[in-house]
Amino acid sequence: MPQHALGLLKKIADSSKQVNYSGTFIYQHGNKVETSRIVHFVNQVGGIFERLETLDGPAREVIRANDHVTCYLPDSKTVLIERRSTRHMPVMLPENLSDLNNHYDVAIQKSDRISGFECTWVSATPKDKLRYGRRFCAEAETSLPLRAQIVNERNQTVESFGFSQLAIGGSFNRDQVNSRYANRAKAQRWRVDQSALNVQDQAADTGWVMKSAPPGFHKTLEVKRTIIGRSDTVAHLVYSDGLAAISVFIEPMTRGAVLKPLTYQGAVQIYNRQIGDYKVTALGEAPAATVMRIANSLELKK
Repeated sequence: MPQHALGLLKKIADSSKQVNYSGTFIYQHGNKVETSRIVHFVNQVGGIFERLETLDGPAREVIRANDHVTCYLPDSKTVLIERRSTRHMPVMLPENLSDLNNHYDVAIQKSDRISGFECTWVSATPKDKLRYGRRFCAEAETSLPLRAQIVNERNQTVESFGFSQLAIGGSFNRDQVNSRYANRAKAQRWRVDQSALNVQDQAADTGWVMKSAPPGFHKTLEVKRTIIGRSDTVAHLVYSDGLAAISVFIEPMTRGAVLKPLTYQGAVQIYNRQIGDYKVTALGEAPAATVMRIANSLELKK
């Protein structure tokens, strides 16, 4: 059964790179609830095109073409342009799930019906208090996640996603992923912010090491981040157990800066501390103790 459950998680991870769909979903994190409409297409050569529009609160539209992301903010008449790896909806699973059984009990749960589609629940329950649990309901034919939940150590849902309306399939339609604001932004000369394109990441030895990583967490990324026009670089490291991921950013401490030690946004815990002349920020969807342990275990190589 664990291998069957791991196989289903792998299909969920792959589904957003293989399935065309459109619909409306509700995303809840902490006390915030957001409703959005999404159109998502995958073409034959592997390109991913997506249009996401918020339906409540301040208007926001995000257009994705692979790693090219354009965000339109009509209230402030601003266009943000950046490049980043595509996160498909709020649900994201890594491709390598083979080691999950070491730290999670992965199991197939009951069948269900969501937004008119049959689906099967699969859960990853942590074997310790260092990580959150996760549950997904995979659509029967495509394994597209119709609902997903992150559960904390007290078995409380701290983040959830679910479709309220969904259509699966259909052929690529360029008009459906074109921006409704692009012409207006051009005609009215909205402010275009491309500062994020000035950020360059390069794989490198940052000089930072971890003395005592939480069990199961391994370094999966280490880069030096350079911002054009700034002399200082930012170290970015990522530690993951195959499901949870903790990002750490290390940069020179600003004189007179006051740090908020621990805050959170939904399932994401954010911890700041000072190490010598550096500010360390660790954040991720994991219990506060885990995020703090990673940040507190970092030191410069001697």
